[in-house]
Amino acid sequence: MPVDALIVITIQKMFTGSVLGIWLDVFLARVLIFAYLPLMAWLWVYGNSREKHAVKEAMWSVGVAIFLGEALSFIFLRLRPFLAVPNILALIPPPLTNSFPSIHTSIAVAVTAALYAVNKKWGLACLLMVLGIAIGRMGAGVHYPTDILGGMLVGLVSFVLVRLGHKALRQRSVA
Repeated sequence: MPVDALIVITIQKMFTGSVLGIWLDVFLARVLIFAYLPLMAWLWVYGNSREKHAVKEAMWSVGVAIFLGEALSFIFLRLRPFLAVPNILALIPPPLTNSFPSIHTSIAVAVTAALYAVNKKWGLACLLMVLGIAIGRMGAGVHYPTDILGGMLVGLVSFVLVRLGHKALRQRSVA
């Protein structure tokens, strides 16, 4: 059995020992990502101009991450762990897309990178959310560790593309 699958099985066993563990995994895999919304809304309303700008970059980065993630998903066509490995269960309703990359992780990293760029404390707090989402997605049986790493890379690249694109637009408008 591939190491990727063994890691997913090990993580899933940590959660499936109790109802509370399954609930925690479902929360991490499906709900935690929505915690970014009130945080970004709060920063948009009460943040300084740099934090408000970071929210804009985060939203654009999310759009790029979703686009890149979906495109890569259609290129790689990787089956989700619960479909490919008999010992792995789907603890959440099966997603309709392919496994690689983890678009949830891409979105989380894109937002985290944008917020980290202007506020290290928010960025580090968001990094904990990224880790929770990543572990939850593997524990739910919908992603392999390499899907998570691919998602992290897509999220980071998305933020960098948005940041560089925005910088180029600002330079162009000044000239």
